[in-house]
Amino acid sequence: MISLDRASLRYGPILGLSPTSFELPEGGGITGLLGPNGAGKSSLIQLLAGLLPPSGGEVRVFGQAPFRNPAVLARLGLVPEGDRMPAGLRADRWLRMMGQLSGLPAADLPAAQARVLATVGMADRAHLPFARMSKGMRQRIRLAQALLHGPDLLILDEPFNGLDPEARLVLMDLLRTLADGGVRVLVSSHILGEIAQLTDRILLLVRGRLLAEGSVPEIRQLLDRHPVELRLVGEPLALARWAVEQPELAVLRVEEEGVVISVRSPREILPRLQAAVAAGTIPVRSLDPLDLNLDAVFQYLTKDHA
Repeated sequence: MISLDRASLRYGPILGLSPTSFELPEGGGITGLLGPNGAGKSSLIQLLAGLLPPSGGEVRVFGQAPFRNPAVLARLGLVPEGDRMPAGLRADRWLRMMGQLSGLPAADLPAAQARVLATVGMADRAHLPFARMSKGMRQRIRLAQALLHGPDLLILDEPFNGLDPEARLVLMDLLRTLADGGVRVLVSSHILGEIAQLTDRILLLVRGRLLAEGSVPEIRQLLDRHPVELRLVGEPLALARWAVEQPELAVLRVEEEGVVISVRSPREILPRLQAAVAAGTIPVRSLDPLDLNLDAVFQYLTKDHA
């Protein structure tokens, strides 16, 4: 569905996106575009959405260059960052206008509008002007507009900014439902927790460079210079005696209810640990990986490329 081959974007002398290559397959699913502010997420989105041509390399969406390409744009929905809806305009009238601008036939517009309003849960409030809507309600109307023409690819740029926790959960559920229905969703964020809850597959950008791509465990396995931290809960001394005999051990910390070990090559030590527990050699009540999460991976990657 999406293919980049050393695609880059410059704003005059400023490099917004370094040469970047990756692919996303056809079909539904959610991919998180993660990175701090200024990482190049919006630059990448502008390339994918056909708003700007690449300064170098090649961008393909549905097999074609998206810039000024109606065949691509007709299959793509975009929810850009920022909320600039006209305060006095009713949401349903705004949707009708945007549907007309997107090229929907007049005969199909009422059914399409009713469908997307039901999808985002705004059918009974679309008559309200934007001035009377909460941030979450306006965000759902913006999503409805992006879905009017039934896109195969939906791109959202920082969609959770300014939303309260309940509105964020509602939006996440909507995106999961769309992905389950066959829509490919690409959502950008600088907030780790949002991406971690929404998808386990990420594209991680820092300073205009794509540092990593894949699931959190896949990326964590690439960080060989950072030992994996595991907390073993059980009899501390017995666990410590077992741990110091393991060649993969890097650091051992004894706690009141067990030990924390930092190990290299977890794929080798974990089967050995499992066998020891099954044989009753060591008393382990629980195993908790401390840094196999998005926050730790992000910190490791950004530290390595500082």
